[in-house]
Amino acid sequence: MEDLWQLHFSQLSGQEYTVPGLFIANGVDDESGTMPIAPMAGPLQGEGISPAPVHNGEAYWIKVSARADGSFTVTNSRNGFTKEYR
Repeated sequence: MEDLWQLHFSQLSGQEYTVPGLFIANGVDDESGTMPIAPMAGPLQGEGISPAPVHNGEAYWIKVSARADGSFTVTNSRNGFTKEYR
């Protein structure tokens, strides 16, 4: 796999598993000044899982334009970043 494009930034993954910001369409509404390096620990067995935070910000999308020759272009609407794959 050459790249991974994400619709939403994951606060749970930490820096270790987060893709570069160019490939993420939607960030977080309340950004903290820092981000943990390691992924966040999951809940202990038997604990309830807290609901995900509600996204109240502007929504962005990722557009994939495919061509008959098998090549395609991916565009991030948040920042206009486009990459062509052949």
